[in-house]
Amino acid sequence: MKISELVALLDGELVCCEDKLKHATNSFAASDLLSDILAFENDNYVLLTGLTNPQVLRTAEITGACCVVILRNKQPQPTVASLAKRSGIPLVLSPCGMFEACCRIGRTLDKMEKRDG
Repeated sequence: MKISELVALLDGELVCCEDKLKHATNSFAASDLLSDILAFENDNYVLLTGLTNPQVLRTAEITGACCVVILRNKQPQPTVASLAKRSGIPLVLSPCGMFEACCRIGRTLDKMEKRDG
């Protein structure tokens, strides 16, 4: 799934890194606990979270996330967008809740797998 497709799927707003919209991934992590994300053993994944502090971007950078989605219509703290821009990690804001976002992504990945499989 391309980041551009993810933004549309989650009714999102891209805050920065428009040049990364064609980047693709099929790996996702959804958590509000950064310790869980630090234990996630994958890179090139999308991090879905309700957290809005700078540590989210630092954790994404350390763990190799290719995109961060902040859910539940939350607004990031002012430094988060600048950190995302500096690290080249697209930041997306979405009105979806965690469960809704995960369901939408899961259904879409299933359809893509059936189409491509």
